[in-house]
Amino acid sequence: MKIIEKQKEFSIMQLIDRYNNDERQNKLNLTVGVYTDQSGCCPILDSVREAEYYRAKNQISKATFSLTGASEYHEAVRNVLFPSMREYGIHHNIQVVQTLGASGALHLVSRLIKYNSPTARIWISTPTWENHPALLSDHSHNFGFYRYQPANQEELCLDSVLEDLHSASPGDFVLLQACCHNPTGMDPDLSQWNRLADFCAERRLIPLFDFAYQGFAHSIEQDAALFDIFRDRLDKFLICSSFSKNMGIYGERTGALTFVFRDEKELKDWINISKELIRSSYSTPPIHGSFIVSHIINDPIRFTNWQQELTGISKDLQRRRTMFFSELTKAGIIDRVLPYRKQNGMFLCLDLSQEKINSLRENHGIYFLNSGRISIASLSISNMPRFCEALKDVV
Repeated sequence: MKIIEKQKEFSIMQLIDRYNNDERQNKLNLTVGVYTDQSGCCPILDSVREAEYYRAKNQISKATFSLTGASEYHEAVRNVLFPSMREYGIHHNIQVVQTLGASGALHLVSRLIKYNSPTARIWISTPTWENHPALLSDHSHNFGFYRYQPANQEELCLDSVLEDLHSASPGDFVLLQACCHNPTGMDPDLSQWNRLADFCAERRLIPLFDFAYQGFAHSIEQDAALFDIFRDRLDKFLICSSFSKNMGIYGERTGALTFVFRDEKELKDWINISKELIRSSYSTPPIHGSFIVSHIINDPIRFTNWQQELTGISKDLQRRRTMFFSELTKAGIIDRVLPYRKQNGMFLCLDLSQEKINSLRENHGIYFLNSGRISIASLSISNMPRFCEALKDVV
């Protein structure tokens, strides 16, 4: 498949290899979406450290026998995806399967679609995260693509999205990034999510959400508000979520695939097939990360403490973004490299030709993806002025 070949050709890992082999002292890596502080360290959150300390003192066994994860973890995932329903307990039409991060959830979904809906297409935004096509490539039929572009400096052009999705057939799946769109940082507002939900319901399309950055746009609750909209209007949708970013537990590979189905029999069928696929691949999910998540989210006080830490990270990223915009303005190039200003999350896309991106790598030792995506989390007070000067040199 051509798109997968193209994504592989310009993968993050290949760029990191080139960066690591670059012997220049002042080189700069803006490729990876990992939060780091001003010193370049990816910190362990206090709430996570406390959970691990508690676990070390009280854990009596490392054994696990569940294909889909612990019930406490399922409860925690539901609590953050549907916070408005937290006080009501378990809802049988919302079921959770623990996965190996959101990437593992996407890969599992691909196999489920291949099994349950072999004629369906998966619609993906252009641009999108460079690994989406590869993760979904177990799906044996063609992808569909919809434009994801700004209408102006402040707003996503939803009309382009809907115009392209008019070509989708009933039963097709639409991959939507719930917040902090990777790579653009552009998100629909709630009124646009309402339009998308109505459109999917009318056309009988099945939303497939990638939700890797909950809490980085606004808050845990606000970033999940769209799911209540879709739950009210659609018979089914799926959510691929992760705690790698918002808890900083990248190495624990702790994610979830959440099924929101009105038809309980269909839901049970999808869960049972998920179990078979999990059993034939990795058998059981890891337990350390799921304990951390459950320990924090299912306790109101610990949950509040974690939210406060996450708010601090989100504000830090926004400060860096604002500072970057200011540096671009001072350099007189903001309108030439940044067509869209209202962004959320770790990334933004610069409007640069391939020639200019190559020049930044070769002449300045600055590395980021060919899409123009840079990681705000990799920019700091110390390296930002140099990056802006390098941009000014190439544009």
